[in-house]
Amino acid sequence: MNLEQLEKNFKSALLKDDLVDTVAKAVAFANGCQQVRKYDSAIACLNTLDVKEPKNLKAVMLTALGAIYWEKGQLNKAMMQFEHALKIFKELDDEDGKAAILSVLGITYWRRCEWDLAIENIKDALNQNACKDERFESLYGAFDRSIVSLHNRIRLGRELEKPMKILQPLFASTALHIILGNFEELKICLNESMVLAEQLNQTDILRAAEGIKLLAVGDANN
Repeated sequence: MNLEQLEKNFKSALLKDDLVDTVAKAVAFANGCQQVRKYDSAIACLNTLDVKEPKNLKAVMLTALGAIYWEKGQLNKAMMQFEHALKIFKELDDEDGKAAILSVLGITYWRRCEWDLAIENIKDALNQNACKDERFESLYGAFDRSIVSLHNRIRLGRELEKPMKILQPLFASTALHIILGNFEELKICLNESMVLAEQLNQTDILRAAEGIKLLAVGDANN
């Protein structure tokens, strides 16, 4: 569905007395805006709605807003939204909601090279045994687009023949692959990351790779 139709659906939903549908249409439109890097339009869309109750919808909106800031690279703003959403999802014992937020927290810590904290959050996300909930379309869409971006960086590193420029995005992608259940891609990325890390004497990455490998084995067997 194109962006114009998504916007039309959202504006139409605003005229109806169905907050659940309106939030769903807002998240879908925001995700469409994110796909074409219209982040300010996505934020404006979500800010049109001042959802305070019910709490589950408020948490969905916080997650969607956080996803925009996350994809925009404003990680501090994103983390504020995510932590607020996680608190609500924990109160509601919403497993899919907790899994979504713990996933993005884990991926973010992974990129910040805060390996232990990342593994802890990723493990907690996987332990929720949750599904990829359509309520979090904009977040999972951001994950997919992030993988594409990292693949482009990896390709550039190969063209430049610079091992570190290959290793950094390659290893960053492993957290996304385990969250999304891309176990074949994960195995390939992990193996090459470990070879490069050994060549470059990146001992922290080697240790973190062993940690995520253990998580992957456990999750693949579930």
